[in-house]
Amino acid sequence: MYSSLLASTTLVVWKALESYGLDSATLFKRAGLDPAQVENPQARYPYSAVRKLWELAIQESGDPCFALIAAQQWHPSNFHALGYAWLASHSLKEAMERLIRYFRVVTTDPEDLSLLEHDKEYEFVIDTSSVVYRGLDAEYDLLLALVLDACRLAKGDDFRSKRVCLQRPPPSCAERYEAFFGCPVEFDAPGYRMFFDKSSLDQSLPTGNAEIARANDQVILTYLSQLNRSDTVMRVKVALIERLPSSMVSKEDVADVLNMSSRTLLRKLHDEDTSFKQLLDETRRELAEEYIKNPEVSIGEITYLLGFSEPSNFTRAFKRWTGRAPISFRRSHGARL
Repeated sequence: MYSSLLASTTLVVWKALESYGLDSATLFKRAGLDPAQVENPQARYPYSAVRKLWELAIQESGDPCFALIAAQQWHPSNFHALGYAWLASHSLKEAMERLIRYFRVVTTDPEDLSLLEHDKEYEFVIDTSSVVYRGLDAEYDLLLALVLDACRLAKGDDFRSKRVCLQRPPPSCAERYEAFFGCPVEFDAPGYRMFFDKSSLDQSLPTGNAEIARANDQVILTYLSQLNRSDTVMRVKVALIERLPSSMVSKEDVADVLNMSSRTLLRKLHDEDTSFKQLLDETRRELAEEYIKNPEVSIGEITYLLGFSEPSNFTRAFKRWTGRAPISFRRSHGARL
C-alpha cells in the first residue's frame, strides 16, 4: 500500500530544524523529499520518506524532545483548509470532531482518531492499530502536541489538558513533556490519549464563524474527492453540498454529476456500507448544525440551503437529528434569534 502525507505539514519539521541551526533543505533531500514541494499546498510526500526525515531530524538535532519543538512551529495553512476550519469552529469540541472527520487530508493511511465523552471530561484518542505503516513515537507525540497548541491558538496560551498518556518509554527529557502539556504525562501507557475538562471544550470560541467553517469544509471535501477518485462517498457529499440549494437533489442528479448510472452509484455506495438516503441525511445534518449557529442565517434560508420544500419539513428533520427544535438549539449555542 502506498501512503502519502500532505507535504505542507512537514513545514513544522523544516522550521524546527532551522531553529537548531541545521540545513533543512539538505536533510529533506537526504530523506528523499523535494524541498521545493514543502510549500505547495497540493503536494504530497510518500510516508516512507517522511519517516526517514523524522529519523534524520531526531538524529541530527540530538534532541529526544524534537517533537515538542516542531509542534510550536505550526500554522493553520500547514493543514490545508482544515487548519482554518479548526479556528472557525464553534467550540474546541467541534474543532476536534472536524479533525477526526477530515484527518485523511493529512494522511492517506490515517490513524483512528476519536473523542470520547465521559461524565466530567473528554478523551481524545489516537488508535494506531488500524494503520498499515505505524509512525515513530515522536510523530504521535507531535500530533497530540499540535492538537493542544491549536487549542491554545484558539483559547489562549494558558489552556491546559488534564492529563496525557503516551504509548512510548519516557525519554531523557521527560520533564519537558510535562512543562509543554502543563499536566501530568504518563509514559508506557496502553495508548495515546489526552483528557480535557468538558467545559473547556464546550465553550464557544471567539474565532468561531459557522459560514467560514462550512466554506472550508467544502474545500476539504473537494480536495479529498480529487485525492481519491475511487471514494464515492466523498464525491457524493461534494455533489450534495454544491447542489442542495438549487433543488431537491435526487440520486439520478448526483449520478449524472459523477458520470455514472444511478444503478452504478447505488451499487458503489452499497459496497462502501452506506446509501444515498443516508448520505443525504448525514450531509443535511452537518450543514444544518453549522448554519443554525450563524444568527445571520434565518430558518427560512436554512430550509432553502438544505433543499427542503417547507420550513416545517426542516424543523421535523432537525428535531429527529438533535432532539431539539432549531430555535431552541440556536439559543443554546448563544446565537441571537
